[in-house]
This record gives sequence, structure tokens and C-alpha cells, in this order.
Amino acid sequence: MISEKTSMDLEKLCNEVKQIARTAGEYLKNEQTLLRRNDIELKGTRNYVTYIDKEAEQMLVAALQKTFPEAGFLTEENTVTFEQRAFTWIIDPLDGTTNYVHGDTPFSVSIALMKEGEVILGVVFDPVADQMFYATEKGKAFLNGLPLQVSRQSSLENGYIGFGIPYSLDEKGEQILQHTMRQFRKCSFRIKGSAALEICYVAAGVSDAYFHSGLSPWDVAAGAFILQCAGGRCTDFSNGSNYIFGKEMVASNGAIHKEIMNYIIQGH
Repeated sequence: MISEKTSMDLEKLCNEVKQIARTAGEYLKNEQTLLRRNDIELKGTRNYVTYIDKEAEQMLVAALQKTFPEAGFLTEENTVTFEQRAFTWIIDPLDGTTNYVHGDTPFSVSIALMKEGEVILGVVFDPVADQMFYATEKGKAFLNGLPLQVSRQSSLENGYIGFGIPYSLDEKGEQILQHTMRQFRKCSFRIKGSAALEICYVAAGVSDAYFHSGLSPWDVAAGAFILQCAGGRCTDFSNGSNYIFGKEMVASNGAIHKEIMNYIIQGH
């Protein structure tokens, strides 16, 4: 059990969180094959939820409370009431639900720990690929024990870019899609359906950048921290720092960030 009254051992805590994420991830993986259509609810257009999301969240909350009782929670499925505390777990029990309910991949478990408004630990686990992304500080970001390093791609030309389309597409989102289409002959675009993982793919140098609007804190908090610890960059669409709570994000290797902002987000 970790106490905020003692010197926090983030490495030790991270190892415990990784195990908690793995247990929840294995539950998701096993339950996917048993999921029936009548188990699926719609929160809105293309916005699915199942009993599995809720069960996985309850598992995470119970385990994290036991590990660090002083911390509060900000969760997607609201199985626990949010309370303002010095430490807050930001968790998504199942990021990539649309993929999941269609028997597809990827999907992930995302867990971040925030201290007084700053993320200090991030874990994202893909149970199907058995990929555990995690970080505790700058220069300490890993995938299955191996150090993460962003790509060196410095231009949109020949770039490999991830993006997502929000459930509710506003005028700004429509404009960004149009800007993106104008770049189709220049670089490769992919939609993989799990924001947490797609940000981690940028951290791992698989993708060069990722952008998305209509996001929630639990979609991005862990992945963004992992990316920054791997040397990448995150901003909102105004090039500011409100990417966790501001519902929009550009995540990149840093070198390609300006071009993404200029040509895709702003459409110059």
C-alpha cells in the first residue's frame, strides 16, 4: 500500500498498476468472445457501452483503491463519484469500445495518476497484442521493458499519421477532415480506434503524429504522459496545453508538429 504521507516510489507503484491493468485487460480479452448483441447499449450515435466496461472499471477502482487509498477517481463509466483530491486516478477501462463490440482490435486499458493537476504516471495495456506501455518520468517510457523513442520524421511527406473522428462532428471537425483529405496523396493516414494506444504508437515511433477532437480526459491522460516522457509533444488545437481536459489533441514526435498544426488543424 502506497501512502502520500511517505516518499512515493513511482517505480513500485507503476509495477503494481501494470499488474492491475493486465488483470483487467485479460478480463476484457476473455469476455469479448462471450459478448452478445443484447449486452450492448448505445450512449449516443456510434458510442457503445457494455456490462464489460462497467465490470472492468469496478475491478480497476477496487484494485487501485487498495493500492493507493488516498487517491480519488475520474472514470468514464462513473462507477465511482469524483472527488477533488491531491491525487486522482484517471481511468478508461476499455478504450476502443466500438472495435471491441464488433469483435475487432485494438482496444486497451488506460490508467493515469494525476497529482495536483499534473500527470505523474501512465499505463496503457493492449491485452490482445500483449503490449504494455508505461512511464513515470521524462526518459523513462517503455514498451514491455524496452525504452520508447519517437520517430525522426520531420515532414508530412511520407508521414504515417493516426487520427480519429469524434462521435459528434462539429463544423471545426468537418474542416479538419477536409484539410486532412488534401494531404492524402502526400502521406498515409490510419484510424485504429483507440486514442490511448494511438498516442502510444507515436511514443513508440510507429506513427509520427495523431490528432483527434471530441476526446475525454480518460482517453488521453496516460498516453499523452507516456508520449511526453518518450520525447514527443502534445498540444490542443490552439497549440496550447489544454489537451487533457480541452477535448482536442495533437500528439506528435515534435519534429512534425508544426506541419500538422499548419496544414491539417489550421488548413493553411
